[in-house]
Formats: sequence, structure tokens, C-alpha cells
Amino acid sequence: MDETLTDLFQQWLTAFERTQAATGDEETVALLALTKIESRIAATPAEGSRGLVVKFGLDRFLSEHTDTLSEQADSGYADLVRLTGHDSAAEIAKFVRVPATTNRNSKS
Repeated sequence: MDETLTDLFQQWLTAFERTQAATGDEETVALLALTKIESRIAATPAEGSRGLVVKFGLDRFLSEHTDTLSEQADSGYADLVRLTGHDSAAEIAKFVRVPATTNRNSKS
């Protein structure tokens, strides 16, 4: 799957280059192509470090240079959990205390 991810990343780079030269309706079409490729990258499981670096690298770029949310980090984390069998976030969540709610109708 990492080969698929690197191929998708190359497609993304080509589409990104097109967005830089596009104007008007062409820009809208080019941005839509980028979004579709980003979704395919997120949906493709990484099998190793090469695939993970594609996802996290793309996420880092999108976080630093755009106002949009990226699904790449969530996808990369899910791949790491699947590959390692370890979910640190789930372990931490076990210790999160939910604040007790107060009953507004009760009298003190």
C-alpha cells in the first residue's frame, strides 16, 4: 500500500502544480481534484514508514499553508495503531475524569 500512497502523492503534486497556475473555474476544478486525491490518500492504509511520511507530510503542509482541516493525521495515527497494536490516546482517555454535573434545581 505504501507504493499506492507514493503514487497518489505524485498525483497530488501534479494536481497542486496545476492549482498554482489555474484561475477562475479552472482553479475550482483543480482544487476539487486535490481534495479527491487527499481523501484517497487518507483512505489508503499505510504499511510502513514511507506511507506514513506521505500522510504526515501532507498533513503538515496543509496545516501550515491552508485554512482547511486535513484528515491525514487521523488516518496516519489509525495506521500506526493498526501496525503496532498500541493506542496511546485510548489509554489516556481511560483516565480522563468527566466533571460532575450540578443540578441547577437543587437547593444548597
